[in-house]
Amino acid sequence: MLIVGELSMRVKVIVNRPYGNIEVGGESLDEVVEGLETFPEWLAVIDKLISIPEVPQSKEENPLEGVIELTSEGPQLIISKDKVNTKEAIGLLLYAQDTIPMEPKQIGRLLNLSGHGSAGFGSRVSEMKREGIILRDGQGYKISVSGKKAIEDLITRLQHRKVIS
Repeated sequence: MLIVGELSMRVKVIVNRPYGNIEVGGESLDEVVEGLETFPEWLAVIDKLISIPEVPQSKEENPLEGVIELTSEGPQLIISKDKVNTKEAIGLLLYAQDTIPMEPKQIGRLLNLSGHGSAGFGSRVSEMKREGIILRDGQGYKISVSGKKAIEDLITRLQHRKVIS
């Protein structure tokens, strides 16, 4: 007697959000498509529950005004590329995330979205870690206390040079 088992194929789609990944899966492509049809409604609910706090209006409350804009993709630099170098850009992104670690691929994606893409950003991340500006946290990086101070000094310099208003 020969018993043949049914092979089961699991299909999933992973959606990257600033706060983490969301998976939609099913036993077949049809199940995944069905799940994706209701996904925009669920995504709106999830994004609302785990939203990035609104940016305060005054500079005293939000020193990053004119430098970083918080979007659904994550923080994005709105200052021109010629005003900051790659290490400063990385530091600004991590400063905006505060205690939330950011994986290298997310840093690269946000740099590209901001128009600050750099093929050598991985080397800059390694240098910043070695210099103590950023810290490794699991699979990601976050800004250190000395890194926060350096970025706050950078923001002050940019404000004094009238690069940001």
